[in-house]
Amino acid sequence: MGLPSLKTTAIARFLKHTAWLLLPVILSLLAGAVLILAAGENPLKTYASLFNAGFGCNSGPGRCALITALTFATPLILTGLSATVALRGGFFSIGQAGQMLFGAAAASWLAGELSLPAGIHAVVALLGAALIGGLWGLIPGMLKHFIGVNEILTTLFLNPVASVLVGLVRLPGAALSARLSPLAPSTKFTAGFFLALAAALLIYIFLWRTSHGLEIRTSGKGPRFALYGGMPRHKPALLTMLLSGALAGLAGGVEVLGVHYHFVSTFSAVNDFDGLIVAFAGQLHPAGVVLFAILLGGLRTGSLVGLQILSGIPRELGSALIALLLLFIATSRFSKVDGGSSSIHAAGVPAQQSESPL
Repeated sequence: MGLPSLKTTAIARFLKHTAWLLLPVILSLLAGAVLILAAGENPLKTYASLFNAGFGCNSGPGRCALITALTFATPLILTGLSATVALRGGFFSIGQAGQMLFGAAAASWLAGELSLPAGIHAVVALLGAALIGGLWGLIPGMLKHFIGVNEILTTLFLNPVASVLVGLVRLPGAALSARLSPLAPSTKFTAGFFLALAAALLIYIFLWRTSHGLEIRTSGKGPRFALYGGMPRHKPALLTMLLSGALAGLAGGVEVLGVHYHFVSTFSAVNDFDGLIVAFAGQLHPAGVVLFAILLGGLRTGSLVGLQILSGIPRELGSALIALLLLFIATSRFSKVDGGSSSIHAAGVPAQQSESPL
């Protein structure tokens, strides 16, 4: 009797969690339909155009919007994972943009200055991007942990500092041996997407299946409890920001080697705070981060192509739909669940968050 009961409980919990993930999407679509009607358009046709342009696939090279959505989702997954790790560890980091810049700069320099065989060259450049991004992310972690400086301020101010510093160095273009080759003709879809998926899987295993991950999550939710429980004091905090910065730096490296082939200071697929947006929308879980990053990538593609170009509807309507989705997600995170508050701590982690990975 005990085993079937446990299975039933697990299934019920999974269904409830899935419902809470889908509810904001449904509500945002309903609210968006009101805006579409106010604009004098048919909601069903508008949504069909939006999702077909964002996720549909037609015959012929370069005509699969889903591939474009996955390409846009790649840096979103990595920066979302970066923010997720930081938030799980008790850091409200908004420094993904600066860490991406350093990762992009490192990848560009290594890809242009070194002469290595194809394949190995790309791996070295990506590892360098992750390392430099991690070291830059470690700075606000050390400032908060040892001096008590607020990480929101330091990560925010370090973003423009990163932009200035990387601008002082002349960075070469990526050599052919270091570039990530497209996996589909006439696209920028590369192995970077599968690298991002692998990173999500590894982060899940690390946070929920290792003792170091337990230390990070426990220190993030209850630092005093972790201290009195005999857990290390310094290692979880520093490891959190090192890993968070490495993921964002890797996102910058993938953008340079797989999309632009040279250093860029702005990334078309990622805005400054997209990492936090994807992390919160994904419920601070790697699986949720992957799903919402793909959704966000497709909606941005669809709002440009399906609404503005094909239907003549301002792309701002697509941006409004995304904003509504985020609003309802944020509202759901502050709601009462089973009589317990799920309000966000200063560190961004739910106050009564289940230790279950679901």
